[in-house]
Parts: sequence; structure tokens; C-alpha cells
Amino acid sequence: MKKHIVLVLIILFTLSGCTFHSEIVRVPDVGLYNQSVMFNGVRYVSVLRFCDYYNLDWDWDLVSQRIEVKKGTSSVVLRPDSDLALVNNKPVKLDNPIEYKDGAAYIPVKTAIFVSEDIFGLKRPIPVRKYYRIKTIVIDPGHGGKDPGAISRYGTKEKDIVLDISKRLKRNLEKQGLTVYLTRDRDKFIPLYRRTAFANSKNADLFVSVHANASRYSQARGFEVYYLSEATDDNARALAAAENASLKFEEEIASQDGTSSPANPTAWDLLLSEHRRESRELAYYIYNMTADSLGMRKRGVKSARFVVLKGAIMPAVLIEVGFLTNRREESKLRRTSFRDKIAGLLSRSILAYKREYERTDAWSR
Repeated sequence: MKKHIVLVLIILFTLSGCTFHSEIVRVPDVGLYNQSVMFNGVRYVSVLRFCDYYNLDWDWDLVSQRIEVKKGTSSVVLRPDSDLALVNNKPVKLDNPIEYKDGAAYIPVKTAIFVSEDIFGLKRPIPVRKYYRIKTIVIDPGHGGKDPGAISRYGTKEKDIVLDISKRLKRNLEKQGLTVYLTRDRDKFIPLYRRTAFANSKNADLFVSVHANASRYSQARGFEVYYLSEATDDNARALAAAENASLKFEEEIASQDGTSSPANPTAWDLLLSEHRRESRELAYYIYNMTADSLGMRKRGVKSARFVVLKGAIMPAVLIEVGFLTNRREESKLRRTSFRDKIAGLLSRSILAYKREYERTDAWSR
């Protein structure tokens, strides 16, 4: 009889894939897990913070909602709202699903320990006790002055649209007690390298550059967010080239005042921003909480070599709020109510990132 029971259990296990049982794992009393959150009576921790804590590589495919966590040759694939995972390409059923809330994915604490210790063979690092707070934000309305940015066929200029959105965003964040600066508060040209220099001089905790997109194809549309890194595709490279075109106006200033811009892209090396990880996390927060609510096509979180982000000594992102070359999106962006909606959603996503950033000590290692 016992043999038959064992046989049935083996068959069930084989059919359902491997199963991770959390009750056999003892939760350690260390920084990462002390700051967990509760969902349906289960303790969870942010997936991105978990990766940062153990210095794991990760990639989040927003189309397939596939989160891959990697270390060396080992990998774990997770999906929000699913209790199924792939561990080194083998199916594993988790006791509790991966949760998704306010633009962030959360992994059960005990599953996180199982993955870190049994899959990646990692020892828990001693947490560094640093207390981070986001108090000051610099918002950068793209272009300005003699640099209009993108221009629609009806004459709508990017520099005007993004300045209005940025002012609204500033007011929203200030209502929450934050100190907010604009790199420009009127129709004035500001060199790209001076924008991040301004943010650095203000000891800003975040830098957010707001832009509107353009394309030779009138059907191109949607919302996307960028952080500083190597370009992810041809579209990202083309957009970076277009936004960096402001450098031609800087050359005129340099010839007039005898200075030269340190942001010349030909002098760039392959070093990435010190805050690349935090910038990418901020980009995902903004993207996940804004794109759907705007009812716009989701073009993704991407990376590119934007001059305006280079040199920032804080998490920095560039947001493209829509295409002025798309008739429908241009019409929306011309409406005050839509620009106000964008500003509201951006402030909500930034505040959500702020709460998680502070609650977890900036995902400190």
C-alpha cells in the first residue's frame, strides 16, 4: 500500500513540475527581508530590490511580462500574477504567485531565499545601513529657445508641450512636500550638459527629462521611457541622435563664450552611469504606472546614449510622452486636460518609486 502511495505522489510531482515548499525555509533576520510587504498574509519583497541585494542581473520583457533573473549560467524566469517559474529551463510551481502592484513585481520572501541559496548558491551579504531619502527632484523640459525640438505639421512645438507638462508635474510634486527645480521655466535654450550640471549643483535625488517624440512615419505612436546605456535597437539609436541634435546649438554658444561642451558624443567611452540600475528601476516605475492609464501604445523601457542624461550623479530618465508627428497623439497633447493627466500620472509613479526607494534604503546592497 505504501509503495502505491509513493508511486502516485511521484507521478503527480512529475506531471506538475517541481514544487518549491516554502515552509522548509527559515526566514533570516537581515535587512532585505526585514523590509518585506504583506500580500494575502504572505511576506513579499520587490523583485528588483532582491536582484540588487544579491547583485543579480535581470531583464523584464514588458510585452511577454517575462522577468528573467540571472547569475552566471543559472537563470530563473518569473511572471507577474503567476505561481509558475522556470528554473534553468525546468518548470517549478511556487507556493505563492509573483505579485504585481503599482508598477513593481514582488517575489515571496521564502521563494527569494530558495532562489538565492539553492539556485544561485549565494551567501547573504551583510547589508550596508544607509538611509536614503528623495527630497529634491530636477525636471528637465526638453529643448527650448532656438531649439524647438519636434514640430507637428500643424505647428505644435515640442518645447512648448513639454514645458507645460513639466510645470504641472513640478506643482504636483511640490504639493507632496518635495523640492522641485526646472532646468528652464520659460522658452529659453539650455545646453544639454548644463542641464545635468544644474541637477548636480542642486544635489538632486532624481533627474527627469520630459520630451515629445517624432518620426518620419505618421503612424508611429506611443509612450516610452529611456535610461542611459547602450542603445537597445535602431529606433533607440535614431531617437538618441535626434535628441542629441541640440548639440549643434551648443557649438554656437561655445564659439561665442570660448567654452567647449564636455558632452560631445564623439568623446564618449563605454562607461555607464553610476546610477544605471536605479535609473532603470525608476524607468520601469514610470512606464508601468503611466502607459496603460494614458491609453497609449506601450513602446517599452529602453536604453540609449542620451547626452542630456550623461553626467547625472543621480538616477536619471528621459520620457517620451507621445508623437507630435502622429495626428491623433498631437491632438491629445494640444489639450490642456491631457497634459494635466500626463503630469498627474508621472507624479504618481515618481512618488511610488520614492516610497519604495526610501522604504528599502534605495535597495542598498
